[in-house]
Amino acid sequence: MEMKLIVVGILLFVTFSAVQGVTPKCCVQTTPKFTKEMLNKVTKYERQTNHGVCAINALVLHTNEKRYCLMPTLEPYLKVHLRRHRRHGLKNA
Repeated sequence: MEMKLIVVGILLFVTFSAVQGVTPKCCVQTTPKFTKEMLNKVTKYERQTNHGVCAINALVLHTNEKRYCLMPTLEPYLKVHLRRHRRHGLKNA
């Protein structure tokens, strides 16, 4: 019984230490506007949801320089742009 408590304690310590060291970078507001030049620089994108530590839903665009937070409803437009961008052999800056 004592061994089980020690193992549980170690697991809780490791879990707490791992979670404590991670600071999420959440978007706090989104913009409904974007430029073609900005989209041409996108290296990847991800969806941020409000089901975890972040307060709002957002579409997070990553470029080499910075991150942009867009309204999630713009994802279809982003997908079309990225598909066209890649189809024509254009490379991200």
